[in-house]
Amino acid sequence: MGKVIGIIVVLALAIFMAVLTCKSKHNDLFKWVGIVIFVAFCFTWVLPYGQFQSGTFYEAGMNRLGLNDIPQLLYYAVYFCLTTILYLFAIGGFYGVLSKTKSYQALVKKWSKFVTGKEVPVSIILIILLAALTSILKSTLILLVFVPFLISVLLNAKFDKITTMGLTFGSILVGSIAGTYGTDSLYWFNNYANSTVTVGIYHRLIISLIALVLFVGYNVYRVLKMKKNKIKNAGIEDDPFVIEDVKGKTKTWPMVVIFVFLFIFVILGYINWNANWGIESFNKFHTWLTELSIGKEFNLFSYILGTGSVAFGMMEVSNMIVVLILLSILVASIGRLKPSEFVTSFCEGLGRLIRPVCLYALTYMIFIITYMTPFVPTITDWAFSLTKKFNPFIALLTGFISSIFHSDLGYTSYLVSSVLTVKYASDFNLLHTIYVTTYGLVQIFVPIGGLLLFGLAYLKLDYKSWFKYIWIFALAMLIVMLIFVAIVKYAM
Repeated sequence: MGKVIGIIVVLALAIFMAVLTCKSKHNDLFKWVGIVIFVAFCFTWVLPYGQFQSGTFYEAGMNRLGLNDIPQLLYYAVYFCLTTILYLFAIGGFYGVLSKTKSYQALVKKWSKFVTGKEVPVSIILIILLAALTSILKSTLILLVFVPFLISVLLNAKFDKITTMGLTFGSILVGSIAGTYGTDSLYWFNNYANSTVTVGIYHRLIISLIALVLFVGYNVYRVLKMKKNKIKNAGIEDDPFVIEDVKGKTKTWPMVVIFVFLFIFVILGYINWNANWGIESFNKFHTWLTELSIGKEFNLFSYILGTGSVAFGMMEVSNMIVVLILLSILVASIGRLKPSEFVTSFCEGLGRLIRPVCLYALTYMIFIITYMTPFVPTITDWAFSLTKKFNPFIALLTGFISSIFHSDLGYTSYLVSSVLTVKYASDFNLLHTIYVTTYGLVQIFVPIGGLLLFGLAYLKLDYKSWFKYIWIFALAMLIVMLIFVAIVKYAM
């Protein structure tokens, strides 16, 4: 009874803080993250932690976090996402240099003119392209290398900021719902559950297609409404990389070549060709290249690429950091920037992303709290024990709860996959789909997703504006999931 009272008190305080935050007229992103951090922190005081072993839950007692644990939480939050932080800063530096070159400025203006008058078909193509690529790429964040360019084009084409956010960051987040052969969340969930990418693939594919159709339909309606001037909020001045008007003719082909190269590199490097479809060509090529030698033992390409080099299809965001730095130097050369101008532009671009990056890192505090005191298995065991047989709706609930407190779906799999694969082995395909799908939906809707908060901070939007935009889609997807799991469990 004491645990229940404690949970009610914590949630009541959180609701009170949420109401105050909703009434606030100031940007509220840090406040929303703070509320979830507060709930997670307080839950360590009222909930015992434990773990599953061979499908059986073992309670380990209480591990209450205190004030002196806060510095550790901050330290480990940054530690766990440090590579991603460096990657995000590299994107900022890259676009800081790009925005100083006339060729890039002219390219943005040229594409914005092309988009004007074709808002609906462009929106449909953009959503499908970003969502589809996200669902098959190994890394969810890798497409961010194109997002600043797309945002500048859309804002210059007079799209409002919320629609721009939805068409870019929103499309990537929709692609992460369920996934197909990609996303890092799916990869790590399978890794700890000892499952393969084909487990529940048809379930996830159906949900992915439904999510895509719903999101396209909703945004077409919004774009049509925007064109009738019922939505006003162009927000060009809020673009971190504001594009200046270019006078005279300027060649854009150098920037086109750079972006084409980036696109090809992303496709080749971040689709897991071998694991997904058994294509070993890239692995063999990498082995051949790194074993090329001058003389007997001097493996030139191996030394140039370094010990962190991997074959196409196995790359991480750390590999993209190097590419972005090299491309930044190339762009500076094309734009005839002096070394001092290059360094200044790169640092300015980096500095413009400090606030979005801080919010991204802050979301990992929630994860670290549950890492130090893993109370999610306790909640999961309690929920599953409510019924003797597997109940898909309870699984949806546990999937949502774990996704709120875990920034990493792999960690959820690490904690609870034992009970999923042992106790409910016959329903694992459906459970797999539920956990992967609910994680994607939480990331797009609840203000704890790192990518969501990064995008909102990037475009200087508050969560209330995003909530008004996304709640209909989120509710529709929740209904779809409820119907889907009911059909799969009870009608098939």
